[in-house]
Amino acid sequence: MKKTNCTQWSVCRLTLILTAVLTIVWGCSSSEDDSTQKYTSVATSTTPAWAVDLSGSDPAPTWTAPDPSLYWSSMYIMVKLQDELLPYSSTDDRMAVFIGNECRTVPAIRNLDKDGNAFFVLKIRGGDSDRDAAIELRYYSATLRRLFVLDAISTFVPERTIGNIDDFVPPLLRGCTKYPVQDVITVTLPPNMPFTPADTDLVAFFVGNDCRGVGTVGKPITVLRTTAEELLQVRYYSTRQSVIYTMTQPVLPTSQLTIDF
Repeated sequence: MKKTNCTQWSVCRLTLILTAVLTIVWGCSSSEDDSTQKYTSVATSTTPAWAVDLSGSDPAPTWTAPDPSLYWSSMYIMVKLQDELLPYSSTDDRMAVFIGNECRTVPAIRNLDKDGNAFFVLKIRGGDSDRDAAIELRYYSATLRRLFVLDAISTFVPERTIGNIDDFVPPLLRGCTKYPVQDVITVTLPPNMPFTPADTDLVAFFVGNDCRGVGTVGKPITVLRTTAEELLQVRYYSTRQSVIYTMTQPVLPTSQLTIDF
C-alpha cells in the first residue's frame, strides 16, 4: 500500500513538472510568434477615410498684376492641378507667377475641363533682363488656407508656351512648408497573399496617426514627410475582406515598395 502511494505521488509530481515545462515552452513559442508577426488586422464596416491633412492658416494673398507697359514680351503657361490637390480646389483658388519678388501675371482663377480637372492659364510678363530668369509658381488653396510655392519651375523665354500640348503638372505639394520632404512610392504585392486583392483596395502611409499619403496598388503615391529620417507605417485596406491590415515594421520610402504580407 505504501509503495502504491509513493508511485502515485511520483507520477503526480512528474505530471506537474511536465505541465510547467510545457507552459514555459508554449509561452516562449507564443512570444516568438508574436515577434515575427508581419501585420495586425482589424475588421471594419466602413471604408477608411484616409487623407493627408494639408490644412493651414495662410491668409489669402493680395497679388498685384504687373503694369503691361513696363514689359515688351510675354510667355504663357497652362498649369494642371496635381491630383492630390484636386479634391480641395474651389473657385476662390488663385495662382500667380513671380520673377524675383515681382508678380508678373494677372492672378489666375481656376478653370475646369470636361473631365473635371482643374487648370490655370497664366500670361507672364517680362523684359530684356528677364530672359532665362527662373520663374516661381505660387498657388493658394482657399479651402485648405494653404499657400504652395515652387521655385524655378521653368525659365522665362519670350513667346514660349508651356502646357498647351502636353499636360504641365508641377509638383505643388513640394511647396508645402508643413511637409518639406516628398517621396513618390509605387506599391506592389507579393505573390502569396493571405486574401484576394481588389482594384479598389487602398494603401496608406502613416507616421503615428498622421496620414502622409494614400492611393492604390500599382500607381504612384505621393508621400509627405517632415524629415528625411522619418519612418512610415503601411496600412492596407481590403475591400473584399473589409479588414485593415497594419504592417508591424515601419519602412523608409523607396520608389518601389513590396508589402511584406
